[in-house]
Amino acid sequence: MTLYRYIPVWRREPEGAKLYRCFEIVGTGGYVVQSADYFTSKTWRDREAQMEGQFLELFLEQRPEERIAPKPSIEDAIEYFESSF
Repeated sequence: MTLYRYIPVWRREPEGAKLYRCFEIVGTGGYVVQSADYFTSKTWRDREAQMEGQFLELFLEQRPEERIAPKPSIEDAIEYFESSF
């Protein structure tokens, strides 16, 4: 049985903020970024529920480590995600 620890990581950006939805694979180790959401002060209230739904839907469809190979640190996982998407 694989366990996951969800770790939200925020980055402030000039026009808003980006939320990286990271998972630690408990036991075997490694980190992956499943997705990232971008928020602005004008749109976050309208999109928050939709983004949460998409986050859960993606997690239920496919194991995070099947989408992206785990990286040794959260920073490495975010860097890889940024360069890939």
